[in-house]
This record gives sequence, structure tokens and C-alpha cells, in this order.
Amino acid sequence: MASKAKRSIINAFLKLIEKEEFDKITVTALVENCGISRQTFYYHFNDISEMLTYAFRTETEAICKVQAVGKWMESAMQYADFLTRYDNTLRKAARSDSFIFVYGLLYQSFYDYITSYITKKSGKDPLAADEGRFAMACAAHSFSGLVVDEITKEASDYEALAEKIGNGFKLLPKA
Repeated sequence: MASKAKRSIINAFLKLIEKEEFDKITVTALVENCGISRQTFYYHFNDISEMLTYAFRTETEAICKVQAVGKWMESAMQYADFLTRYDNTLRKAARSDSFIFVYGLLYQSFYDYITSYITKKSGKDPLAADEGRFAMACAAHSFSGLVVDEITKEASDYEALAEKIGNGFKLLPKA
């Protein structure tokens, strides 16, 4: 569970990203917006990149923790909620020098999410073989690409995207 200070820093970032460009958000602005000292920020994170890595990882872990086998759409909608909360981050990162970094966070998040779901559903680790790792990487990059397509639109609809992905998975052959 995220500490109150960590959650406060992340929330301050999400508020700032509504107004500021991605690369213009500073630690100074974050600490001013959440009423903590720079020392407190640096106690928890080395920099904004580490803070975002933590945010994406903890969001993904929380979703994976409540995944239920056979409940793909419920799980996908939780993931869509996460993407909706971070929509401004994704959109503004796409226009910044940090896009590859944020794309990597998105990729890793979906890689972990889909791996967790498949492991729970099949009872087998899809990463145990090279083919499984390759399949998870393909799925994660495909999903990340779909999100990039989504952020190029005027408004993102992650719920519709999650539904399309869920329907696509129904077409895959049963193992």
C-alpha cells in the first residue's frame, strides 16, 4: 500500500499534468502542490521518473491482486479506469522527450497485467518458455500501440478499448 506521502506526491503530479507540459513539471512544483518538503520527496523518490515508475507499478499490482479468473471484462475495466486516471500523463508524455520512458511504463504495466491474468486462468506461468515471453511481449506492445492510437484522438475511451481487447481474446484458440 502506498504511503500517504507517496500517494500525495502522485496526486499532485496528476493535478499538475492537467495544466503543465510533461517535461515542465519539477520536483519544486510537486512539493509546493502537495505541501511537503523537498527532503520528503527525495526520501521517497530519487526523481519524477522513479515516482511514475512506482505509480504505474502499484496501480498494476493492485489491479492484478483483485483479478478473478473468468472475469476478464471486470479486470479490463479496472485497467481502463487506471488508464483514464493517467490519460493526461500519457497524452502529454507523447509530446515530450519522455515519451519512450512513459511508453515503457505502459508496456511493463500491461505485460505484468496480462501475465498475471493468464497465470491465474491457466495455472501455468506463461513466462516459463521463450515462446510465452515472446507472446507476452507481443501482447504488451500491441496493447501499448492501441493506447498510443487512443491518445491521438480528441478524447480517449479506454473502456471501449478494453472491450475490443476482451472480444479479441475470445477469438484466440483455447489451450
